[in-house]
Amino acid sequence: MSDSIETRRRSTRLSKGSLRRIIDKAIGHYGLVIVVIVIVAIFSALRPDTYMTASNLLSIATAQSVTALLALAIIGVLVVGEFDLSFTTVFGIVQVLVIGFMTESGMAWPIACLIGLAVGVITGIANTILTIGLNVSSFVATLGMSTILGGIAVGYSGGTILTGNLPPTFSALAQLAPLGIEMPIWYVLVVAGFLYGLLEFTATGRHMRAVGGNRAAAELAGISVWRANLVAFVIAGLISALAAIISGSQLGSGQAVIAAGYLLPAYAAAFLGATTITPGRFNVWGTLVGVYLLGTGVAGLQQLGFAPWVQDLFNGAVLLLAVTVSRFMTRVRAGEAAGR
Repeated sequence: MSDSIETRRRSTRLSKGSLRRIIDKAIGHYGLVIVVIVIVAIFSALRPDTYMTASNLLSIATAQSVTALLALAIIGVLVVGEFDLSFTTVFGIVQVLVIGFMTESGMAWPIACLIGLAVGVITGIANTILTIGLNVSSFVATLGMSTILGGIAVGYSGGTILTGNLPPTFSALAQLAPLGIEMPIWYVLVVAGFLYGLLEFTATGRHMRAVGGNRAAAELAGISVWRANLVAFVIAGLISALAAIISGSQLGSGQAVIAAGYLLPAYAAAFLGATTITPGRFNVWGTLVGVYLLGTGVAGLQQLGFAPWVQDLFNGAVLLLAVTVSRFMTRVRAGEAAGR
């Protein structure tokens, strides 16, 4: 009889322990998703007629598509343990170049777009040469590159908004809506799928994570640090250029100064992403959750009539929180790995 009671008690303790582990794992991996749901629920309760509607949610997703692309652009660079401060100026210069080439030089839009993408690739190569070839800090190298590109963009555009008659086929790049979903959202999903496949299922992705985890050990293992960084920086430049083309198609204009406003939200989303799905690691789907956490929060604040500076306060606070939690989760992950 006593054996049966003790067995039941042990079984109950095991069940409670298993349930606690499941809850802890769910919160650890999907806590940010829960936060997004809570934010949506709060603003839906405060603005039931305007916030929780299909059109508004699609509008938020479309409005955040450029931020999402730019946040995805820097994931690879963060994975290899570097920083890129030039991706937003790549965005700015490509936007004014593409729009300017079409409206002022009469260039065919596919050629203008190819030149814009080439600018992104060349910038990525230059950043790699500076950081790996010349051993310049990525922070300093990309800050300098950002300043150069920003100056060229302002010089080319004259500091004004470039606009004019754009080809309908170029405008359609962002304005079509297959299945009722606007094209920018589709671009985000395609880019996210590509990056996820690269980072999670290819040797290149594994090498990038190895370099970011321990560069010296990666070199001893025969992994090319140069190649891993080249892939990361070129992807950053290429996706930033793509975001610029999509944004130009959305807005129908090009303006260099618009780029600076994307730096903080993109990094905030990337660091937020490192706290969810696969905590302690920069990852694609977590980054998208971070983007739409920012997007739903800002949209809710706008609908409640808050001043624009409150949105900056929100983004800055989220970035600080994200970096803190990301570093904590990285230490926890390292401790778990050491304990196994």
